[in-house]
Amino acid sequence: MRLFAFLALLALTPLTTSAQSDSAPRVGKNHGTGSKLHVRMQVDADHLALPLSITIKGKDRAAVDARVDAIRKELEKRFADQPGWELREISAEFARAEAKSYVSRPTGGSKLFGDDEADKGDVTYVANARWELHTEADKGLKGLEVLRSKAADLVKAKDDNEKQVIGNPEYVMTNPQDYRNELLDQIKNDFEEAKKHLPEGQWTLELSSLAQTVDVVALGGKRFEVSLAYRMAFLTPKPEKATK
Repeated sequence: MRLFAFLALLALTPLTTSAQSDSAPRVGKNHGTGSKLHVRMQVDADHLALPLSITIKGKDRAAVDARVDAIRKELEKRFADQPGWELREISAEFARAEAKSYVSRPTGGSKLFGDDEADKGDVTYVANARWELHTEADKGLKGLEVLRSKAADLVKAKDDNEKQVIGNPEYVMTNPQDYRNELLDQIKNDFEEAKKHLPEGQWTLELSSLAQTVDVVALGGKRFEVSLAYRMAFLTPKPEKATK
């Protein structure tokens, strides 16, 4: 079915030497033209990910940073030396002064809550950090329960200055580049098969780069689509010299 769609697209491609936009059939340097095509595969997710974030507040900047570091070390300990279970830090920041709210003055303008005088040191510092907790996708629900247990009780439950949020789990693709060679093989096979059904002439296969990124699209649940783009171009043969 992929070949029939491929041939139908090429049949609609005009063999012309006029300049076209990048999204339209492209003219080659030898009076060729080609359309951007894709090979696609549907594959299963390789990992199950559980998002985790924390927020720590306090009056002492150093203490806030130290608390975030302690939580990080506890998480790393829970994942240490456990093949098939992985901790990925997405972002983290040093403690910074928390932004204060503004209110309107009765006579116009604005001021900080409190006095008009300069801040006298009553500052709250805040730091945030985010992780993804990973396990192999085929561990399913049991794997998810283990990830949730690893994410539990990292902050002090009765301390309003410490909060954590465990997000919604999702299947993810962490290894799309592993499918590159298989996609390249499909491109080669499609190219060779298509030439059997196309007008005689010189056809070329164009890839922007052998190192181009494999594109990934989530299809829902565990299914993903991986793809590579390429072009197939027709090069008009050079006119033969007239013979006497």
